[in-house]
Amino acid sequence: MWARVLNGQLIEIIQRPKTIIVNDIQYPASIFTSAWTDIERKNIGIIPYVYEGSMIENMFYTSSESLPVVEENRVVVTRSNSTRDINTIKATMKTSINKVLLNTLSQTDWIIIREIDVGEDAPIDLARWRTDLRAKAVELEMEIDTKNSVSDLEAMTILTQEMIDAGKEESVFYNWPQNPRDT
Repeated sequence: MWARVLNGQLIEIIQRPKTIIVNDIQYPASIFTSAWTDIERKNIGIIPYVYEGSMIENMFYTSSESLPVVEENRVVVTRSNSTRDINTIKATMKTSINKVLLNTLSQTDWIIIREIDVGEDAPIDLARWRTDLRAKAVELEMEIDTKNSVSDLEAMTILTQEMIDAGKEESVFYNWPQNPRDT
């Protein structure tokens, strides 16, 4: 990306190469390629537009961007991250748990309906799996309630090398009982 500046002021943000008119002269889109150097572009008021920092948008962090700052050889937008409120994170995690539980249980709801409608017992393996799913949800919510920091909550979602070495394939937060019919 590039910026068109005039007297230290940002005039235009240029997101992709295009034909541009500067001081009544039309320049081809090729000025934004290696055909022109940064110095040549700067001589007509076009300098790089860059981002510094990183963007993280998830249940733990939110990101923001500064206003563009015109420097001598570039325009800079600084990205910064901040942690979300711990109670908001806990609520988000619990909502996620409930969504997983709802979506997963819905796969076999027909078995329970059949049991109610016609009296045919649910297969033992699926009934046990449904019970295990509910127990996992309660376990996770209780664990969330014990956490006092964002890093402790975030750790529940991270798969470490130590966990991999121990044969685990998912972090605590994402490690749900598997449908016995899928194995």
